[in-house]
Amino acid sequence: MPNHARFGPDSGVLLGLDNSLLRTLMAVVDTGSFVGAARTVHRTPSAISMQMKRLETQIRQPIFVHQGRSIMLTPAGEALLTYARRALGIAEEAIVRFNRLSHGRAVRLGMTDEYAVAFLPSVLASYTAAYPLVEISVTCRTSSTMLRMLDEGELDVALVTAGATGRTGSPDTAIHRDRLVWAGLAHGTAHLRRPLAVAAGPTSCIWRKSAIDALDAAGISYQIACTSENLAGQLALVVAGLAVAPLPIATLSGELVPFGPEQGLPSIGYYDVALRRSPHAPDDLTSTVVDHVGAYFAARQSS
Repeated sequence: MPNHARFGPDSGVLLGLDNSLLRTLMAVVDTGSFVGAARTVHRTPSAISMQMKRLETQIRQPIFVHQGRSIMLTPAGEALLTYARRALGIAEEAIVRFNRLSHGRAVRLGMTDEYAVAFLPSVLASYTAAYPLVEISVTCRTSSTMLRMLDEGELDVALVTAGATGRTGSPDTAIHRDRLVWAGLAHGTAHLRRPLAVAAGPTSCIWRKSAIDALDAAGISYQIACTSENLAGQLALVVAGLAVAPLPIATLSGELVPFGPEQGLPSIGYYDVALRRSPHAPDDLTSTVVDHVGAYFAARQSS
């Protein structure tokens, strides 16, 4: 058996405290009286008094002192209240977590790295505010990979680049359109060098093809300096001032700026975002995500 001798009698007793007693303690403090706590926890004032006496017996110290008609916490009571709030907060978090798991309340959402940077924080913030008990599992992959994952039931819903290959079915319906630009380092010179060093996605990437087509049409020599499925891999060269990358303008921030015709680089065009749903996804929760993401982009377009 484990040796608990290192714990004193007063420190170890907290391990056996009843959560219902701790909730009553918080109710007394929050309402300022046993009568008010009785209304909150639906017990009689005498039952509240007995519960507080049980707590005092367990911690072997008084919790309250009476000052006229008011009751005040003792130093021991204040310390116990701190433990109570922490313990009950953890207990509630655990209950919510395991209720989610037992009811399968999780939605598997996929999107590219670029869309995660540009849109995910706002989408998650507004969705979790509306559906706080629904867990979102986010996966970042290329559009073609996510389309396969949707077909095979590995994702429920995904934001993909419209027109990406890798699936069968009806054409994509775009829910968002924005500009593709040459991302470069502010005050850098990579956009002026020839051949132009380009950090791009894999050969299946629509943005890569659009960028190369634009350079060929403009007669600008180039070399693919980096091929990466991840945004971070492309940005590593861009931030180092060694290359430019064809990216959505919504992904740029900080020291990254867009380059175009005014800086001697051709326009790349636009990209469309499509919201795709797996045929294997459950209806109820997946529908809430689909509707919410659609409404988010509709509001973004109208603003």
